[in-house]
Amino acid sequence: MDSNKNALRAVDFFCGAGGWSEGFRQYGIKVVQGIDNWAPAVKTHNLNHGLQDEPVDILIFEKCKPDFIDENIPDTEIIVGSPPCVSFSMSNNAGKADKSLGIRLIETYLRIVAYKKHKKNSKLKIWYMENVPNSKNYVKQEYTFADLGLKSFSESIGKKPNGIALRASHDENGGILCAADYGSPQKRERFVCGEILFGPNKGKFLAPKKTHDKHIALADIKEKLPPPNSEFSNKLCVDPNYPNLELPLFQITDHFYDTGVYEIEWQAAKRAKIDHPFMGKMAFPEDENRPSRTIMATRSASTREAILYKSETRRTGDGEYRLPTIREASSLMGFPITYQYFGSESVKWRQIGNAVCPHMSAAIAREIRSAFDLPKLKNPIFETIENLNDFQIKELNSPPGKKSDSKYRRHPFKTGNMTVALINFNPHDKIITPGKKWYACAFVGSGKAYKPIVIDEDSFKRISKLIESETDGKKFSEEFKKAFTDKIANHEQLQKMHVEHKDYGPFLKPDGLIEAIKEFISKQIDDKTTTEHDEMEKIIGRKKIPKRQLYAMFAIGFVTSKKTN
Repeated sequence: MDSNKNALRAVDFFCGAGGWSEGFRQYGIKVVQGIDNWAPAVKTHNLNHGLQDEPVDILIFEKCKPDFIDENIPDTEIIVGSPPCVSFSMSNNAGKADKSLGIRLIETYLRIVAYKKHKKNSKLKIWYMENVPNSKNYVKQEYTFADLGLKSFSESIGKKPNGIALRASHDENGGILCAADYGSPQKRERFVCGEILFGPNKGKFLAPKKTHDKHIALADIKEKLPPPNSEFSNKLCVDPNYPNLELPLFQITDHFYDTGVYEIEWQAAKRAKIDHPFMGKMAFPEDENRPSRTIMATRSASTREAILYKSETRRTGDGEYRLPTIREASSLMGFPITYQYFGSESVKWRQIGNAVCPHMSAAIAREIRSAFDLPKLKNPIFETIENLNDFQIKELNSPPGKKSDSKYRRHPFKTGNMTVALINFNPHDKIITPGKKWYACAFVGSGKAYKPIVIDEDSFKRISKLIESETDGKKFSEEFKKAFTDKIANHEQLQKMHVEHKDYGPFLKPDGLIEAIKEFISKQIDDKTTTEHDEMEKIIGRKKIPKRQLYAMFAIGFVTSKKTN
């Protein structure tokens, strides 16, 4: 085949913290873009994989023109994706939750894959999709171009709309894989499907070979990490998953803290595990001679899903049992001890619980290397991992810049099933040109009812009148203008500050403006007060909205109005 055999590249959709990406990185596949809509996960993925991606909602590709896909997604040899599993999880309403959003996300992902597969001079050679086992019942064996909203595209390349665009057979092209079979210390089952697009197995699923008949036990990981109540020292800790990787104890993050839980919590978990009225008995505390149970995205201490250990701190009652530390959970998922996460403890846990096990993605990466006739790698590559702890104060005097036409969208409040955002593009334009002009835009509703409404000059005037009709509204308007007029730059300056992430003179950069607006409105209006106007229905299609959102429309409308630019 014609691919550069030394430069396999991949895009990781719904990348989360980077489970797919980490397994691929270990076996020499370069992930060049991670796509996810959750900012903490994107930050984590960027940090660990040397990227500068922004959060993206994949549904912007649901009905877009194919050119828009090319403008935002690079051509690569490999595409992988793990659409959110909440809709399909058996823990969500016993598996009876609404599946519509989950199916939309899957089909949007497959739409992108199908376009990249069939476009002229396609580079795509293999793709995979991963999800919880129950999702298998909602993935079709075959998808036509019409199924994926690619009717016009198929005709443009001389194919019939009802022709097969992708094959994701549940039998021939995929199945349920257990991460423990590939060296993961966690018995985590997932549905994986995909296609290899070249060679003798073209059109089929390239399955990873099992590497571990004997599964790694929880104790094999837990006992190789220092106890959370250890004292810092220069003693080396060998990574329990990757023996060629080691760190001094004092450089290990997210581990040396107390995760003890209250007696009322662990007693509830104990009852749910060993004395449930109709479900089977489970171990309490964890059976450390077996692989860990699946780490869930929600960190819980009082349910059957809770993972509880006897605490190393000698206490009875409160604190007698503890949850895994973030570092323990990360190692049980299969991430190296150098992997770092953004966010609070619960946010980090969620990132880990949502991830693909790197051991499983590494096993797939090995099969890909073999299919591309690349040399085998005996051990994972860790040369590119850098320890982030340098115990130095960083000089923050050179913030990273953005492309001159970088998009911007940010809102002060998310309430009432709507947001009001400052954006630098018109969402209704067929051709988006970010940065030429800035807009106030209300994004109202969700799902099929979702629509963006640009607050134009006329709407801003009508909103201003509504504000002044409110109790203390005129005072708010006057005080806002007095506080902000001298801080607002023109549209060109706003874009420059956004790109360079700097304030200039008295002007606030876009992020600073939104934070200041949020603070200004929050001091005067609580988050429960609503307002109702017939005129509002004419502007955004709703009479009754949170009062903060009405005032946000005024504030951001003022920022972008001609009077101030």
